[in-house]
Amino acid sequence: MPTNYEHIGTALDELTIGLRPYLEQKLKKTFKDSWQKTALESFRDGRSRVTEDGQGIDWDAHSLLTVMWDQWNSVFRKHLGHQERSLVSELRAFRNRWAHQQSFDFDDSYRVMDSVRRLLEAIRAPNLEAVNHQKQDLLESYVAEQVNSQVQRTAFNRGKWWVIGIYSLCCAAITYHAATSGHNGSSALISFVILVFVYLIYQQFNMEPPLLFGPRECHRCKRIIYRKQCPYCEPQHAAPPMPAAT
Repeated sequence: MPTNYEHIGTALDELTIGLRPYLEQKLKKTFKDSWQKTALESFRDGRSRVTEDGQGIDWDAHSLLTVMWDQWNSVFRKHLGHQERSLVSELRAFRNRWAHQQSFDFDDSYRVMDSVRRLLEAIRAPNLEAVNHQKQDLLESYVAEQVNSQVQRTAFNRGKWWVIGIYSLCCAAITYHAATSGHNGSSALISFVILVFVYLIYQQFNMEPPLLFGPRECHRCKRIIYRKQCPYCEPQHAAPPMPAAT
């Protein structure tokens, strides 16, 4: 199962695929033959962003969003609104966090996916369906994990209270026997046993559910798995190379 970091990387890849043709089209329409020069002015390392053949720009999510932000008033304001400008600003912030390998939770991943979807929807990108599918897949994965965790927690708590009940019953029986037997010679031993049961009850009461995942059906491949990540689906999600910090 991909991590939240990987989900955001996938969303940024889809943003690059969908946004690049739109951005180049609008830049060419506005700046004609000087569109590449104008775009590269947004970067100190502009030359390094030119493709090997010198005929284009090696775009990524960072460069696309930067140029879109810098050229908003000159180019994109005519076609997009304030909401899309806010999406560009938000995605730039998330992309910078992602490039510096900061941690993300589900809410972050889902928000990035949704913001990418909204921006690509505004420009009528051809890969919008792929983003919608990834967003739905992310939500299904999260819900499945939450449901499984709740089931495991409920089963653990049920077993814990059974153990506490048995310990309590044994402790009560020993205490009753000690009070009614009248054998003073064994009182120290009985007291020790009672203290042991009290300690065990205390330990059970404070025990937290272990971070274990019992047998369940993988929501992707529908096979039975015994740990958090599905070993059958993992090969489909190779980890992306670490980005250079910006």
